Amino acid sequence: METVENGGEISRAEETVIRICKADGASDINAFIIPSLISVTAVFDSKEITTTRRIYKNDLNLGRLEEINRISRQLCSDKSSDRKMNYSYPLLVSIICVLLSTGSFCIYFGGTVSDALFSGIAGLIITYIPYNRNSFNIFSRTLIEAILSGIISFIPSLLGLNSHPDKIMIGTIMLLIPGMSIGSAIRDMMSGNLIAGILQLSEAIIVALAIALGFAVALLIFRSDYLA
Repeated sequence: METVENGGEISRAEETVIRICKADGASDINAFIIPSLISVTAVFDSKEITTTRRIYKNDLNLGRLEEINRISRQLCSDKSSDRKMNYSYPLLVSIICVLLSTGSFCIYFGGTVSDALFSGIAGLIITYIPYNRNSFNIFSRTLIEAILSGIISFIPSLLGLNSHPDKIMIGTIMLLIPGMSIGSAIRDMMSGNLIAGILQLSEAIIVALAIALGFAVALLIFRSDYLA
């Protein structure tokens, strides 16, 4: 479940479940996983057991995925291994990554150093704004963050500072684009997990639509001539 919650491929999640079940002595293992559901049936000591788990969280955390893989390998090789997992990126590392990703894309697409700084600030705001993200579906959450980042992109110009809102928006939009989701969807479909791949691809399209609508709202509010 942790694998899917943190952006892992469906094929990887199914393989992890099967390997762990085999390590615990199970046979006739059947795992069916989609981005919102896990269902596993296995036979333990001639007794068939089925379990189902609903997945609500959908995030991307490559560090946690690596930790999950490490613990899974330990469980398969040593049943007495420590199953505790508490991996998270240090706050400073996360802040630096947000600043570098938004700022570098901003400069790459023609922005200035000051634009990159404003883009980084906008990225930090939408990343760490204190609100309960889990209470919103992925479309609403992305729409809110896109509108907010678009509005923030125009604030330096409104304050009379020399900036380019369009370049600032290009930098901050990179935090929202579901590039990894699209890649995972293609990999899943190529691996034969068509249902999971189509679901992930559909979700990525919905996210892209929310991003476009969110930034369009900001453009309509401040600079409608950008839409021409």
